[in-house]
Amino acid sequence: MTKLILTTMELCGNKCHACAIEEEGQIMELRLEAAARQSILGNIYVGQVENIASNIQAAFVLIAPGVRGYFPLQEAEQVIYASGKAPGSPLRPGDQILVQVSRDAMKGKLPALTANLNFTGKYLVLTTGEKKFGLSGKLSGSERHTLSGWLEAEAARPDKEYGLIVRTNAAQAEKAEILQELSYLKSLYEKVAVNGKSRTCFSLLYETEPVYLTTLHDIYSENLTDIVTDDPEIFQQITSYLKETSPEEESKARFYQDKLLPLYKLSRMENALDENLAEQRRVYCDPADRSLCLHRCKQREIYRKEKSRRNLSQNQSGSS
Repeated sequence: MTKLILTTMELCGNKCHACAIEEEGQIMELRLEAAARQSILGNIYVGQVENIASNIQAAFVLIAPGVRGYFPLQEAEQVIYASGKAPGSPLRPGDQILVQVSRDAMKGKLPALTANLNFTGKYLVLTTGEKKFGLSGKLSGSERHTLSGWLEAEAARPDKEYGLIVRTNAAQAEKAEILQELSYLKSLYEKVAVNGKSRTCFSLLYETEPVYLTTLHDIYSENLTDIVTDDPEIFQQITSYLKETSPEEESKARFYQDKLLPLYKLSRMENALDENLAEQRRVYCDPADRSLCLHRCKQREIYRKEKSRRNLSQNQSGSS
């Protein structure tokens, strides 16, 4: 029996989205993301090649005025042009291309860009770079055989311009769920990778999903009995997502209302965070948000040291 808890909470003075996976009343995994997070990881843009540095085998691509990223030239053959150039043409300064952010800017480094656009669902990943069919190595032989059979017609299509990867989660899904998600990802591909070729330079074609939707992708659905949130915006987004991708699971979502006892208090999320940070396990933070977790951990360490000091002082006073 697995419950997915999605809420917002204050962490070191910052508002965070918190996602907890609870099994038998115990939080087994916790994911955090700053609500005001400015990460562009996963976003897809119509970028413009600013210049090419052959000595480092890279191009510098503008994804917004004054915002550039690092693009490896080894991916030039996979580029989808938005400037009317034929696929496979040599990359030149001024070319407009579709790129996805594969790594945020960090420690003085520019964000890394890729031409291999990825559209990730709960069971499948659709890619534009490798136009092959693949299955997760964690799937058993029988699962691979069944899933390959369900997707045989799609995998064998000679005209498709994308690749397909079957995720481990697919082992828990019915054929109808797999095919429904495939249809959703193909429509997303059409909207972004096909229609995006006619969009203007610096257009944001796809914005990465917040942590609560990516967590919903990742969790196994077989034992998931409850998806609960007390945030109206989160509730609206997850119900819309489920309605579009997994209508049979929409009934699992419910809205919690209690002004006197917030959901993060009810689920003892703060305690779980402190315990997990202390034991260095099962807390996932985006790199941009990790300082919040580390600050929380440091606060708890200071508190423990201060408490230990007070206890020692009291013991010494009692002995004298």
